Parts: sequence; structure tokens; C-alpha cells
Amino acid sequence: MENFHCPRCRLEIKSCPNFCYKCGFDLRKITELLRDGDIFYNEDKYPDAIECYERAIKIDSNNALAWCGKGDVLLKQGKNSEDVTYCVKCHLSPVLSEAFYNDAVKCYEKATKINPEFKDAWYKKGVALERLGKDSEAKKCFEIAKERI
Repeated sequence: MENFHCPRCRLEIKSCPNFCYKCGFDLRKITELLRDGDIFYNEDKYPDAIECYERAIKIDSNNALAWCGKGDVLLKQGKNSEDVTYCVKCHLSPVLSEAFYNDAVKCYEKATKINPEFKDAWYKKGVALERLGKDSEAKKCFEIAKERI
């Protein structure tokens, strides 16, 4: 699991304890929300997953895992909207997928700003940028991710 910081005292937490050893903050809620978000994501229950990650972000806006999880959901929704058969009268799917990808990029940017060593967030940001046709920006992200190995 990615290291994170206590939302109250900012002590770096290296594992999944129930409480921050410095200030006593109860960390179980954030851990539960991240776990539940991951479960909902894997079950393709994207609105529920987004809700979990957003609740975790509300508790700790500097949680790189929560931002990356939210980005993962948005990236997947963008891909899914591309796969939808387009209606003859409308072209909503391309616009919708672009919105999902743009929002995913923003989430990955938050995650990498919080933790510049977060290899997966750099890589997935590159994927989202690539889907938006921003190949040179995507390439830079892929190179940064590769350096983080």
C-alpha cells in the first residue's frame, strides 16, 4: 500500500494502522473508504467507487491513493463511453469520453503533486493524455513513470 499522511498531524504512515501514533487520529475510515472504492471499481459500480474516493478526499485532500483511485474510475468510464455504439442522431459519446479523460488527468495531477514518486499515477496520467490525443505530454508521463521503477 502507498504511504500516506495523517490528515490531522501529517505524520507519514507507512502501513495500515488503525490510529495515528502521534495524534491518535482514527485512520480506519480512510482505509475502509479506499478499500470499498477499490471493490466497487472492480465490480464496475463506478458511481459508488467515485463516492468512496471523494469521501476519502474530503477527510484527507492530500491522499494520493484516493486521487488516483478516482482517476482510475474516470479513466475507465472514458474508455467505456468510447465503446458505446453511437446514436445516429447524436455524438455524445466522444464528448463524454473526453470529459472523463480530462477529469482523470486532473486527479492524476493531484496524486503526482502529492507524491511525485507515484509511478502508477504518472503512467495512468499518460494513458489519459494519450486518449485525448496529447501524445507528447503522454510520452513525458510515461518516461517519468519508467524512471520511478
